[in-house]
Amino acid sequence: SIPDAWATLQTTCGRDRVALLYNASRWRTSSLGRAGRVGCMISEDRPFIVQAFERIDVATEGSSDALDGVVVIGAHFPHPSRFNESLSDDLVLPLRLALQSVMEASATSKVVLVADTNEFTSTSSDLIKSYLELPGN
Repeated sequence: SIPDAWATLQTTCGRDRVALLYNASRWRTSSLGRAGRVGCMISEDRPFIVQAFERIDVATEGSSDALDGVVVIGAHFPHPSRFNESLSDDLVLPLRLALQSVMEASATSKVVLVADTNEFTSTSSDLIKSYLELPGN
């Protein structure tokens, strides 16, 4: 079981499951429509959750640039088809489209990726960022 004041979001594709665990006394899922998406990266396999969160009681942070919203991705990526190659565009497309939709609906470009990317150690974070078309430097 999860601790008091914590909550979870889960989705399943086939036998594979992804869950996001968050402190519900500090964060809530966005109240904006279409600010959360779930799906499978491939048919009936490799689930993902893309959810916008809003910070509770931002005013108590005492800073005008306090983190007030963020999009969190929980995902289990497919394995690359060949050794030392990254994922093909078609395998990340469902996740990329869901991310773009949630970012637009929530009007935030702050993104946290929590994932088993199944990438090789030679794959840089910048490459993962580029194929998901994440914003920022």
